[in-house]
Amino acid sequence: MGATGPAWRRAVVVAVLVGAAALTPAGCSRGDGRDVGRIDLGSCGPAAEGPDHPERCGTFQVPLDWTQPGGEQMTLRVLVVPARSGKAAPDPLVYLAGFGGSAIESAQWPYDNLQRTGWDRDLVFVEQRGTGPEAQTCDLPLPGAPADEAAYRDAVGGCLSRLARDPRHDTTTSAVADLDRARQALGYDRIDLYGASYGVSMGLAYLQAHPEHVRTAVLESGSLLDVRLWQQVPSAAQHSFDELVARCEADPVCGPAYDPARDLRTLVERLTSAPVTVDISGRTATIDLRGFLGGVIDGYLARPETAVLLPGDLAAFVRGEWADVLAKRGMVPQDAPSRTSEPVSAQQLTVRCSDEWAAIDPAAVAAQPPSSFTAMTAADAAWQERLCALWPHDEGVAGPVATDVPVLFVNGTADPADLPANVAAAAAPRPNATFVTAPGAGHSVIDGCLIPLVETFVATATAPAAAEWQRCLGTVTAPAFPA
Repeated sequence: MGATGPAWRRAVVVAVLVGAAALTPAGCSRGDGRDVGRIDLGSCGPAAEGPDHPERCGTFQVPLDWTQPGGEQMTLRVLVVPARSGKAAPDPLVYLAGFGGSAIESAQWPYDNLQRTGWDRDLVFVEQRGTGPEAQTCDLPLPGAPADEAAYRDAVGGCLSRLARDPRHDTTTSAVADLDRARQALGYDRIDLYGASYGVSMGLAYLQAHPEHVRTAVLESGSLLDVRLWQQVPSAAQHSFDELVARCEADPVCGPAYDPARDLRTLVERLTSAPVTVDISGRTATIDLRGFLGGVIDGYLARPETAVLLPGDLAAFVRGEWADVLAKRGMVPQDAPSRTSEPVSAQQLTVRCSDEWAAIDPAAVAAQPPSSFTAMTAADAAWQERLCALWPHDEGVAGPVATDVPVLFVNGTADPADLPANVAAAAAPRPNATFVTAPGAGHSVIDGCLIPLVETFVATATAPAAAEWQRCLGTVTAPAFPA
């Protein structure tokens, strides 16, 4: 069908910016009998015309505050890629984006990779409130930066006074209600969910609220709603790093050349004492402990192909070769050594302060086994605790999710955040749950031979046999350590 490259991606962005069609009165109704209208889907803009651009765009209205459904409304965007067969199954695949991400701006991957699903089913992308072009940010104190309570109060108060709308309603709970409004307005009864990372939280929350409207759910690299995954970062990230260390020690190239465990300890000690200032392409950049460890997690451990670079890069950092390595990897830290604040997404902060999975208890962080990542998480915990005492937020999602809907959980053993153990408790209240554990995989798992197995699950609402998953995973080769 073409349209799998940059041109289609540009059209998706145009869909976000233009939102061509609006909600109009029509014959869909809520369970309480009130008319919710329908979404008239139209062109996604001049850049998205022609046979290579089947996507259709629209907008719809939701209450700013779902406890006041007749009050102030806000507009959200939706993108639908109609089933390429021309005979769509009644249940579409709804894609749920990662933390702070717009499903519409993330549409390229499912469009390119879920070809069989896109042949049989509409692909639906509903922009979550507080994300995309209308996302709001606040300049707030950095975790660990010297700031007293007055500084936090002033920063939060000043930010709230400048925002275009109250962010207290930008919760996962509200987003679930928005998604169900879109489902009704698009005329679907049941839907198939595909969520990755935070999309797993959204998927579970929708299952919790509207199980009767879910046919299947694919949940990749996530955790249960009652698992405090950010609180567990010291243990999870250390587990991921230790798995990499074990691989390095057993590897004939990496083992004799590097000692990543020793090098990480050395760097943590040095950066605990003082940050490092480096010059990168004429820019002065400051690397502190929190930024460094965040880079280790997100820039290296999250993906196997970058994790194998870490032993050599740690050794180079110990030698002081910061500028060369960071430039080569495209990792340019923030400059301004005196920086004490940074932009923070208002929507992300609301979710942090309201959802159970996002809670971080400083005492629970301190009680975990020793980890190179404890100091970073402790600073984040103290920061979040202070901000959430001041930040307005409605109630978020929490608790277990019991359902008989077929659910597929896919997690990697080397994920520095969402380990397979974070979903293991789902087995009891979910008799139709299937768990796939990918050895050595990081925070993005579904690729290659796993894709047709996942699509079979969506098509049949039945998971392939365990032997098929194992056969596929047995063919996956871990990236080699560079010589």
